[in-house]
Order: sequence, then structure tokens, then C-alpha cells
Amino acid sequence: MTETMPRIKRSRTDLHELIRKLDARCRARVAGLPDETTPADSWAAVLLRVRKQFFLTPLEQMAEVLELPRDITRVPGTKPWLLGVANNRGTLLPIYDLASLIAGGQPELKRSQQDTSAEHRRGAMRRRERVLVVRQEELPCGLLVSEAIGMRYIKNSDRVAEIPDGLGPARPYVEASYLLEGTPLPVIRLGRMMADPVFNAATT
Repeated sequence: MTETMPRIKRSRTDLHELIRKLDARCRARVAGLPDETTPADSWAAVLLRVRKQFFLTPLEQMAEVLELPRDITRVPGTKPWLLGVANNRGTLLPIYDLASLIAGGQPELKRSQQDTSAEHRRGAMRRRERVLVVRQEELPCGLLVSEAIGMRYIKNSDRVAEIPDGLGPARPYVEASYLLEGTPLPVIRLGRMMADPVFNAATT
């Protein structure tokens, strides 16, 4: 599946709508109110891109969506996919590179930091890259993705068995695919993946 998917519609308001929905759901949970925003026989998902691969992931596991922080502090002796920690409103947030988790290799952000034209490349990356803050029982974690396109309602009846190749270590956390505008997209359980000690272990 390539990055150019003309049938996947993007909107400038998608990210703002996603943040609004997240906020509304958090308030509803605090108040003990039922979620009445999801259509019947459907579930709410975040449509995201990791390099050239598109994914769906359940909205309920997301705490918030952030722009890539400007100040990320590297932690010596950690796994390559741990970019470092950032200050998120007074809380230290570990940030992992999801592309590196899936495909391996050096994260693009770290490579750009070693280049003389890093500032130019980082500026271009920041236009679309987002950090998805995943709910955890103890400490939330941030996952850097190439693009957070927006929220989508997915029909339960649109589930298909097709799962793409090339998902690497992320494959056990993809249960199935669902059709979105006629295209089967894998559903990745980010919360379950980050709870796995294999990924969550910071040190090498």
C-alpha cells in the first residue's frame, strides 16, 4: 500500500475535530455519561500513516494528539526507537518512533539531527508528524507517526481478513483489517503493543 491513496480524504479540520472528540469523550467519562456520538454498529478510529503504511487504531486508547515537541531530551543507552522524553504540561512523556518499531533501523528524526541541514528537514517533518499519546495504566507514552489524518467511524460489518505484509514486530498487534472507502486498512492496537515488555523496555 503506497502513501498516495486518493480515496482517503483529508481535511484541514480533521485534526481539530479529533482533538474536540477526544476532549468530549474524556469529559463524558469523568461525568459517567454514555458515549452517544458513535453511530450504531460502528466504532471510532484514528486514521494514521506510518511512512507509506496506513493504519486504523481505536480512538478510545488515545489521550491526546500533539505536535512534535521541539525539545526532546535523549536518554543514553536506550533502544533506538525511544527518541527521548519531552515535557508535556509538567509531565515527562517518553516518545517512541512507531516507524522504527515496525520497520527497524534508525529513526528519521535522529538521522536528521546528525545532518547539517537538520533544521530545514525537521521544519518540513513538523508540518505533518504528530505524537499520539496512548493511555497507559501508569505512565502514558507518545508514539510518533508520519501523519494523524483524523477520526473515522468504522462499521463492524466492514471487517475483512486481509492483513498486509511488512508489519514486522507490529504484526501480533494487528487483528484484522476494515474497509475504509473501499480500501482494507489494518487495525493496530497501540496500547497493547506498548504494554509489551519487548517494546516498553527502554534500555538496550
